[in-house]
Amino acid sequence: MNYDLSEDQSSVLSALDSILADYKAPPIEPVPFAYGAELDAILTESGFLDIAREEGFGPLDAALIVERVARSPLVVEVAASTLVAPVLPIPQGLRPIALHDGALTAPIRFLPQARALVVLRDDHAAIATIDAGQVEEIETMMAYPYGRLVEPTALSFERFDDAGLVRRRWRIGMAAEAAGCMVSALASVLEHVTTRFAFGRPLGSLQAVQHRLAMASEIAESTRWLAFRAAWSDTEADAAIAAGYAQAHISQFTYDLHQFSGAMGLTLEYPLHFWSYRLRALAGELGGASHQSRSAAAAIWGEAA
Repeated sequence: MNYDLSEDQSSVLSALDSILADYKAPPIEPVPFAYGAELDAILTESGFLDIAREEGFGPLDAALIVERVARSPLVVEVAASTLVAPVLPIPQGLRPIALHDGALTAPIRFLPQARALVVLRDDHAAIATIDAGQVEEIETMMAYPYGRLVEPTALSFERFDDAGLVRRRWRIGMAAEAAGCMVSALASVLEHVTTRFAFGRPLGSLQAVQHRLAMASEIAESTRWLAFRAAWSDTEADAAIAAGYAQAHISQFTYDLHQFSGAMGLTLEYPLHFWSYRLRALAGELGGASHQSRSAAAAIWGEAA
């Protein structure tokens, strides 16, 4: 699948790119991750994170923004705000949003910054407001901020019955975010193998390296277009396929890129981890690739699956 951006989409992404241009450089200090608080504020004030609420726009436009922002070395909560929040009874502007589908005692991605928590259950979603005093931040190497609720039983939740809608939008956001991470991770390694020499020539000139980089490029592009297709159709099957494809290929994708980078690829001074470790975190969300595959089968074939 391929398509040309509409005039409105081109204008939105052009404006977004002009903002992101100031946030392309990784942090100077070696850190596991860097939350882009300033970038977050700019995206919020500029209205990018509310695009799916605007007339004439929808999930595809939101997914385009999620994918583009995920290319930055700075991590920002975008997917939940642009794709999930518009379908929930969450007041506009109440964000960042943390999404979770496990026990409330477990670490939760984006919880340290979150003002709202959405917990997904089998038949419903539960929504609660959060303040900083209810969260304990956790040290992590997964390139995302993680936190744990201090007193989970103290939260007051509001029930939202359409769990399938929340799950679908979460999958679309996850696939779009993975696609953006893959694009920048691959670009970082391509620069490395072009400038790093072995046996008197660039690493990238070796045929074995070229073949595996071509496979990595195919994975990144496939993830990207599957995510956009899922956002365009907004269907259960496409969302599960997009998320499942991304999660199923993250392990091989990140393995190859780190191998091409050598030992340097595992250091915090090298920027690859800003995207590859995010991908490793995304690989296990919503039950992982096997769960998405079963969901896709059920959506397509129903009881026959």
